[in-house]
This record gives sequence, C-alpha cells and structure tokens, in this order.
Amino acid sequence: MGLRRPGSGAREGFFMPSDTSASGTPPTTYRDLLGNREFVGLYAGFTLTVAASTLSGFALGTLVNQQTKSPFLTAVSMYGATFATVLGALTLMSVADGGRPRRTLVALQCISLVGVAAQAVPGLPLAARFGLLLVLGLFQSLGTGARMGLLAEVVPTSTYALARSLMNITSGGTAILGYGIGAVLLRYLSPQEVFAVATALTGGGLIIVAVTIRERSIRLTRRPGLRQTWTTNVELFSHSGPRALLLNLCTQWPDRWLRGPVHLLRPPSRRRLPGRRIGRHAPR
Repeated sequence: MGLRRPGSGAREGFFMPSDTSASGTPPTTYRDLLGNREFVGLYAGFTLTVAASTLSGFALGTLVNQQTKSPFLTAVSMYGATFATVLGALTLMSVADGGRPRRTLVALQCISLVGVAAQAVPGLPLAARFGLLLVLGLFQSLGTGARMGLLAEVVPTSTYALARSLMNITSGGTAILGYGIGAVLLRYLSPQEVFAVATALTGGGLIIVAVTIRERSIRLTRRPGLRQTWTTNVELFSHSGPRALLLNLCTQWPDRWLRGPVHLLRPPSRRRLPGRRIGRHAPR
C-alpha cells in the first residue's frame, strides 16, 4: 500500500508516471506492455514474490495449526503480515523513496529471501516464526512502495493504469493458484519443504529484478522517516478521492482474514469426498 501525494512532482519526492518510455511509443494493450523489458522484469519479480508469499503463508498456517490447534493463531500466521504492512505504510513508507529505487528494491528482496529461508529451518520456535512474519510484513510495505515507484518511471503515463491493472489481476490470480498448489504440495511435502520452494521463488524474483531493471535517481529530497511519512499521509487523506478509495480497500481486509483460515481449518468432509484422503500435512 503506497501512500503518495497526488499532483506532486519529483522535486518533493513524490511522483506520477513518466510521460515517456524507452521505446517512445506508449503501448496500448497488455501484449504491447509486455514488450517493455523493464516492466516484464518488475511484473515477473512481483508475480514470483506473490507466489512465494502465498505458499509461505499457507505453510506457516499449516505448521501453526499442527502445533497449537488454535484458529486465532492460525489466522494470524496466515494474514498477520497484512497489519505489519499497514503499519509500515503509515510510518516508514517515505524510506522507499529515500534511496536509489532499484538498489532499495533489491535490498528489500534480499531481506525477504533471508526471512523466508529462515522459516524453512526445522524446529524454529513459533515466537521466532511470528517475529519473522511481522518483520517481513513491515519490509513488504517498503518493497511495494519501491516497486510501484519504479513502475511509475518504467511505463509512460498513458499505460500506468493498464500496468497496475495487470499486476493487480495477476496478484489475485497468483494467490488463488498459490493456495491450490500449496495444498497439493503439502500432500507430499512437509511445511519446511514448502518454505524451501517459497525461498526458491523469492530468489528467482530477486534475480529477475536485479538483471532487468535499470537504476534511477533518488526521488525524495527531504529526509525520509516517520515525520515525512505522516506529513504525506495526512495530506493524502485530505483529498476526498484517495480517502474514499483507501477506506474502501480497508473494508476488504476482514474478508481476507476470514476466508483463508476457514478453508484451512474446515476442510471438506471425508464423507463428501469418498475415496479421497486429506493430505498428510494438512490441518485436521
């Protein structure tokens, strides 16, 4: 969730999509958009990151449910990072603009890689797993800010909405597929092994971003931090359009919290699925 002031220029560290692209011809379709090498890099890295996040969340929820049998802790393990992401957006989002964007995004991807890899360690205490979850959620907000900032510079103004649309559609579809694939993987793999798969996906996304994205200049001229983030957020919420949009998005969070854990904790009845077995690692 990137909170950025509309109508401001790069001079103050806030930006709108650029008016030109490397090709000089604004693409008008998804196919044309995918002809932009840097956008493809951002898009592919983002897709792998979402897939890794979905698989790791599903694996962590399964692991927590096996050890605690607590629906609340299972829900927190699967979606608690969302609150950390919101906290990061409300307090430290300006940090995403405080350095060179490509370098910032690569560094944040490296942190995510280390965090997901740590979740794959067998015997890691649940307290440590929840700590990693919150830390990764906090850095995820900064990663989103850096990624969307790069997107605004990679594509021209006329295709920014199209690019965001494609990334949003892909995010939802990847999450749905991720839960399905995660359920299949947990039938044959342990949660730690699913974490290893998520680590590989995160590493793949990191490599793609590192080799396809060119570096840009620093966007923020003022010192990033809590004060700068709050100043920007207050001004953003003073505009009725962005405020209504963000509040509408907030109403969707409770639904995300309820659906996933319900399906995780209430698998289909064995009597309704004759001849089928629930995966050996799936919650019971």
